[in-house]
Amino acid sequence: MSKQRIEDCYFEHNSTIFSEMLGEDQEYLRLKKAKRAAEETLQSVISKEAWNQYLALDEICNELECARYKAMYLAGAADYEKISK
Repeated sequence: MSKQRIEDCYFEHNSTIFSEMLGEDQEYLRLKKAKRAAEETLQSVISKEAWNQYLALDEICNELECARYKAMYLAGAADYEKISK
């Protein structure tokens, strides 16, 4: 499988890949609920400008995490390709 085919496969299935990697188990749901509660509290005590900065930083963190998972997936696919030959 070529690198381009691996990337095409990744982009075609990335939402499924992430949901399977992250799972929606009890621990994930607990952490998600705790994050929401912390964000609601934070939003109530900081200025609107500070809240917008927090959201921008959170978005950057999410993008970095997605890039990390993509790199892990592509590395795993490349390793699988080498092994299967």
